[in-house]
Amino acid sequence: MIKRYNMKNYQAILMAVVGIGISILTMNGTIQNHIHFEDVLNEMAFAVVGLMIGLLGLIAIDYTKLLKGLL
Repeated sequence: MIKRYNMKNYQAILMAVVGIGISILTMNGTIQNHIHFEDVLNEMAFAVVGLMIGLLGLIAIDYTKLLKGLL
């Protein structure tokens, strides 16, 4: 039997914020003070992976539960 793991809303929101934040900091060049990339393609791939993590976090948010909690 396959056990499913349901992500909690705060985990999904945190994943979205961190992923998009990493992507934006990489595009600005701020993250290059801490991570030294060998090539421009490595930096672009890092930014795209961060953006994908952020988008997957946005997809994982249960918006019905979020709206119910806010109202």
